[in-house]
Amino acid sequence: MSEHPSFVCLPGAMPVHSSSAEGYWGQMSLSSLPFDFEWDEPIRNTLLDDDDERDLELAEQLGLLRDEAIFGIAVAAAQWVVARVDGVAPAADVRDALQRIEAMWALCADLHYARLTDPPEFGGQAPPKAEEPLWVCRTLLFWIYGAAVLGEDLQGECMSLILLARQVMGSHTGFSTWLSQAIEKAEAPYSLGDDDPDDEDSQLIWKPVPPEFFWPTFTHTTREAAQELVDAYLAGLDPATNPYLRDAHDMRTHGFSGKPYGW
Repeated sequence: MSEHPSFVCLPGAMPVHSSSAEGYWGQMSLSSLPFDFEWDEPIRNTLLDDDDERDLELAEQLGLLRDEAIFGIAVAAAQWVVARVDGVAPAADVRDALQRIEAMWALCADLHYARLTDPPEFGGQAPPKAEEPLWVCRTLLFWIYGAAVLGEDLQGECMSLILLARQVMGSHTGFSTWLSQAIEKAEAPYSLGDDDPDDEDSQLIWKPVPPEFFWPTFTHTTREAAQELVDAYLAGLDPATNPYLRDAHDMRTHGFSGKPYGW
Protein backbone atom coordinates (compact mmCIF):
# COMPACT_ATOMS: atom_id res chain seq x y z
CA MET A 1 0.00 0.00 0.00
CA SER A 2 1.36 3.43 -0.86
CA GLU A 3 2.00 5.69 2.11
CA HIS A 4 -0.05 8.76 1.36
CA PRO A 5 -0.68 11.59 1.74
CA SER A 6 2.91 12.75 1.78
CA PHE A 7 4.36 16.19 1.15
CA VAL A 8 4.16 15.37 -2.56
CA CYS A 9 0.83 15.92 -4.29
CA LEU A 10 -1.25 12.86 -5.01
CA PRO A 11 -1.84 12.13 -8.70
CA GLY A 12 -4.78 14.16 -9.96
CA ALA A 13 -4.99 16.14 -6.74
CA MET A 14 -3.08 19.29 -7.51
CA PRO A 15 -4.12 21.95 -5.00
CA VAL A 16 -5.55 25.19 -6.26
CA HIS A 17 -5.74 28.47 -4.39
CA SER A 18 -8.77 28.55 -2.16
CA SER A 19 -9.87 30.69 0.79
CA SER A 20 -11.59 27.65 2.26
CA ALA A 21 -10.26 26.37 5.56
CA GLU A 22 -10.34 22.89 4.03
CA GLY A 23 -7.56 23.81 1.62
CA TYR A 24 -5.29 21.09 0.32
CA TRP A 25 -6.44 18.58 2.94
CA GLY A 26 -10.04 18.75 1.78
CA GLN A 27 -8.98 17.26 -1.55
CA MET A 28 -7.59 14.04 -0.06
CA SER A 29 -9.67 11.06 1.03
CA LEU A 30 -8.01 10.53 4.39
CA SER A 31 -11.20 9.17 5.95
CA SER A 32 -11.16 6.30 3.46
CA LEU A 33 -7.95 4.96 4.98
CA PRO A 34 -8.42 2.18 7.58
CA PHE A 35 -9.20 3.47 11.06
CA ASP A 36 -6.34 1.46 12.52
CA PHE A 37 -5.24 3.95 15.15
CA GLU A 38 -5.37 3.25 18.88
CA TRP A 39 -7.67 5.37 21.01
CA ASP A 40 -8.53 5.17 24.69
CA GLU A 41 -8.80 7.39 27.76
CA PRO A 42 -5.06 7.45 28.58
CA ILE A 43 -4.23 8.45 24.99
CA ARG A 44 -6.88 11.18 25.08
CA ASN A 45 -5.60 12.50 28.41
CA THR A 46 -2.02 12.56 27.14
CA LEU A 47 -3.13 14.58 24.13
CA LEU A 48 -4.92 17.04 26.41
CA ASP A 49 -1.69 17.56 28.37
CA ASP A 50 0.98 20.08 27.40
CA ASP A 51 4.15 18.32 28.57
CA ASP A 52 7.18 18.52 26.27
CA GLU A 53 8.23 15.09 27.57
CA ARG A 54 5.69 13.53 25.19
CA ASP A 55 8.08 14.17 22.29
CA LEU A 56 11.27 15.98 23.24
CA GLU A 57 12.59 16.07 19.68
CA LEU A 58 9.42 17.71 18.38
CA ALA A 59 9.43 20.18 21.28
CA GLU A 60 13.01 21.14 20.47
CA GLN A 61 12.19 21.63 16.78
CA LEU A 62 9.16 23.80 17.54
CA GLY A 63 11.18 25.78 20.07
CA LEU A 64 13.35 27.11 17.25
CA LEU A 65 10.36 28.68 15.49
CA ARG A 66 8.43 31.86 16.10
CA ASP A 67 4.99 31.57 17.64
CA GLU A 68 3.12 32.27 14.41
CA ALA A 69 4.83 29.33 12.69
CA ILE A 70 4.08 26.98 15.59
CA PHE A 71 0.49 28.24 15.54
CA GLY A 72 0.23 27.71 11.77
CA ILE A 73 1.60 24.17 11.90
CA ALA A 74 -0.92 23.33 14.64
CA VAL A 75 -3.87 24.72 12.67
CA ALA A 76 -2.69 22.80 9.60
CA ALA A 77 -2.49 19.69 11.80
CA ALA A 78 -6.11 20.31 12.80
CA GLN A 79 -6.97 20.26 9.09
CA TRP A 80 -5.40 16.80 8.88
CA VAL A 81 -7.56 15.62 11.79
CA VAL A 82 -10.77 16.97 10.27
CA ALA A 83 -9.99 15.48 6.85
CA ARG A 84 -9.25 12.16 8.56
CA VAL A 85 -12.68 11.89 10.22
CA ASP A 86 -14.79 13.74 7.64
CA GLY A 87 -17.66 11.53 6.53
CA VAL A 88 -17.31 9.38 9.65
CA ALA A 89 -17.81 11.90 12.46
CA PRO A 90 -21.13 13.80 12.66
CA ALA A 91 -21.38 16.36 9.86
CA ALA A 92 -22.31 19.12 12.30
CA ASP A 93 -19.14 18.53 14.31
CA VAL A 94 -17.01 18.51 11.16
CA ARG A 95 -18.54 21.79 10.03
CA ASP A 96 -17.97 23.30 13.47
CA ALA A 97 -14.32 22.27 13.38
CA LEU A 98 -13.86 23.75 9.90
CA GLN A 99 -15.39 27.03 11.04
CA ARG A 100 -13.02 27.10 14.00
CA ILE A 101 -10.07 26.46 11.69
CA GLU A 102 -11.22 29.22 9.33
CA ALA A 103 -11.36 31.64 12.27
CA MET A 104 -7.97 30.53 13.58
CA TRP A 105 -6.28 31.35 10.28
CA ALA A 106 -7.87 34.80 10.53
CA LEU A 107 -6.66 35.07 14.13
CA CYS A 108 -3.14 34.41 12.87
CA ALA A 109 -3.47 37.65 10.89
CA ASP A 110 -4.87 39.66 13.81
CA LEU A 111 -6.14 38.63 17.24
CA HIS A 112 -9.30 40.71 16.81
CA TYR A 113 -10.77 38.46 14.10
CA ALA A 114 -11.72 35.38 16.11
CA ARG A 115 -13.90 34.63 19.13
CA LEU A 116 -13.78 30.90 19.73
CA THR A 117 -15.82 29.23 22.46
CA ASP A 118 -15.32 25.97 24.34
CA PRO A 119 -17.00 23.09 22.46
CA PRO A 120 -19.86 21.28 24.21
CA GLU A 121 -18.85 18.52 26.59
CA PHE A 122 -18.13 15.27 24.79
CA GLY A 123 -21.14 12.95 24.74
CA GLY A 124 -19.24 9.76 25.50
CA GLN A 125 -19.24 7.95 22.16
CA ALA A 126 -17.01 4.92 22.61
CA PRO A 127 -13.75 4.62 20.65
CA PRO A 128 -12.58 3.85 18.01
CA LYS A 129 -15.26 6.15 16.59
CA ALA A 130 -14.15 9.47 15.15
CA GLU A 131 -16.22 11.71 17.42
CA GLU A 132 -13.85 11.94 20.37
CA PRO A 133 -10.66 12.72 18.41
CA LEU A 134 -12.58 15.49 16.65
CA TRP A 135 -13.82 16.79 20.01
CA VAL A 136 -10.22 16.85 21.27
CA CYS A 137 -9.26 18.78 18.13
CA ARG A 138 -11.97 21.39 18.69
CA THR A 139 -11.03 21.68 22.36
CA LEU A 140 -7.35 22.20 21.59
CA LEU A 141 -8.19 24.87 19.02
CA PHE A 142 -10.09 26.71 21.75
CA TRP A 143 -7.19 26.39 24.16
CA ILE A 144 -4.69 27.65 21.58
CA TYR A 145 -7.03 30.56 20.84
CA GLY A 146 -7.08 31.43 24.54
CA ALA A 147 -3.31 31.25 24.83
CA ALA A 148 -2.87 33.46 21.77
CA VAL A 149 -5.24 36.22 22.85
CA LEU A 150 -3.79 36.24 26.38
CA GLY A 151 -0.22 36.30 25.11
CA GLU A 152 0.62 33.05 26.89
CA ASP A 153 2.94 30.26 25.77
CA LEU A 154 1.11 28.18 23.18
CA GLN A 155 3.70 25.57 22.21
CA GLY A 156 2.32 22.85 24.52
CA GLU A 157 -1.23 23.00 23.15
CA CYS A 158 0.04 23.33 19.58
CA MET A 159 2.18 20.24 20.09
CA SER A 160 -0.93 18.43 21.36
CA LEU A 161 -2.73 19.10 18.07
CA ILE A 162 0.27 17.88 16.10
CA LEU A 163 0.44 14.69 18.18
CA LEU A 164 -3.32 14.21 17.75
CA ALA A 165 -2.98 14.33 13.96
CA ARG A 166 -0.13 11.84 14.09
CA GLN A 167 -2.21 9.56 16.33
CA VAL A 168 -5.30 9.44 14.12
CA MET A 169 -3.23 8.71 11.02
CA GLY A 170 -2.49 5.30 12.51
CA SER A 171 0.01 3.27 10.52
CA HIS A 172 0.03 5.73 7.62
CA THR A 173 3.21 7.80 7.68
CA GLY A 174 2.05 10.61 5.40
CA PHE A 175 1.50 13.06 8.25
CA SER A 176 4.94 12.47 9.75
CA THR A 177 6.52 13.11 6.35
CA TRP A 178 4.48 16.27 5.92
CA LEU A 179 5.33 17.48 9.45
CA SER A 180 9.08 17.09 9.00
CA GLN A 181 9.01 19.04 5.78
CA ALA A 182 6.60 21.66 7.15
CA ILE A 183 8.94 22.40 10.05
CA GLU A 184 11.91 22.58 7.69
CA LYS A 185 9.95 24.86 5.37
CA ALA A 186 9.15 27.25 8.24
CA GLU A 187 12.73 27.50 9.51
CA ALA A 188 13.90 30.19 7.10
CA PRO A 189 11.03 32.71 7.19
CA TYR A 190 9.98 32.12 10.80
CA SER A 191 13.19 31.33 12.65
CA LEU A 192 13.29 32.49 16.25
CA GLY A 193 17.02 32.97 15.84
CA ASP A 194 16.42 35.87 13.43
CA ASP A 195 14.75 37.95 16.15
CA ASP A 196 16.62 40.80 17.79
CA PRO A 197 17.52 39.49 21.28
CA ASP A 198 17.29 43.04 22.63
CA ASP A 199 13.76 43.54 21.27
CA GLU A 200 11.40 42.08 23.87
CA ASP A 201 8.38 42.86 21.67
CA SER A 202 9.66 41.09 18.55
CA GLN A 203 7.34 38.11 19.07
CA LEU A 204 4.28 40.27 19.73
CA ILE A 205 3.95 41.32 16.08
CA TRP A 206 3.43 38.18 14.04
CA LYS A 207 4.73 37.86 10.51
CA PRO A 208 2.07 36.93 7.93
CA VAL A 209 1.40 33.19 7.59
CA PRO A 210 -0.94 32.44 4.66
CA PRO A 211 -3.11 29.32 5.13
CA GLU A 212 -1.57 27.76 2.03
CA PHE A 213 1.98 28.11 3.39
CA PHE A 214 1.95 24.46 4.45
CA TRP A 215 0.51 23.14 1.19
CA PRO A 216 3.06 20.89 -0.54
CA THR A 217 3.15 23.03 -3.68
CA PHE A 218 3.48 26.42 -1.96
CA THR A 219 6.78 28.25 -2.26
CA HIS A 220 7.50 31.12 0.09
CA THR A 221 9.07 34.13 -1.59
CA THR A 222 8.77 37.36 0.38
CA ARG A 223 6.97 38.69 3.42
CA GLU A 224 5.08 41.08 1.17
CA ALA A 225 3.83 38.24 -1.03
CA ALA A 226 2.75 36.32 2.06
CA GLN A 227 0.85 39.37 3.29
CA GLU A 228 -0.99 39.65 -0.03
CA LEU A 229 -2.18 36.05 0.34
CA VAL A 230 -3.31 36.68 3.91
CA ASP A 231 -5.21 39.78 2.77
CA ALA A 232 -6.88 37.77 -0.01
CA TYR A 233 -7.86 35.09 2.50
CA LEU A 234 -9.41 37.65 4.87
CA ALA A 235 -11.28 39.34 2.01
CA GLY A 236 -12.93 36.01 1.19
CA LEU A 237 -14.32 35.47 4.69
CA ASP A 238 -17.90 36.19 5.71
CA PRO A 239 -18.46 36.61 9.46
CA ALA A 240 -22.21 36.27 8.87
CA THR A 241 -21.67 32.58 8.06
CA ASN A 242 -19.14 31.77 10.77
CA PRO A 243 -20.01 32.26 14.47
CA TYR A 244 -16.32 32.23 15.39
CA LEU A 245 -15.50 35.33 13.33
CA ARG A 246 -16.16 38.82 14.67
CA ASP A 247 -18.00 41.20 12.38
CA ALA A 248 -16.51 44.59 11.54
CA HIS A 249 -18.46 46.42 14.25
CA ASP A 250 -17.45 43.93 16.92
CA MET A 251 -13.81 44.14 15.86
CA ARG A 252 -13.80 47.92 16.14
CA THR A 253 -15.51 47.68 19.52
CA HIS A 254 -12.64 45.49 20.67
CA GLY A 255 -10.03 47.97 19.49
CA PHE A 256 -9.31 47.06 15.87
CA SER A 257 -8.28 50.23 14.02
CA GLY A 258 -7.81 49.02 10.45
CA LYS A 259 -10.23 47.88 7.77
CA PRO A 260 -11.74 44.55 8.90
CA TYR A 261 -11.58 41.96 6.12
CA GLY A 262 -10.20 44.70 3.88
CA TRP A 263 -13.61 46.37 3.67
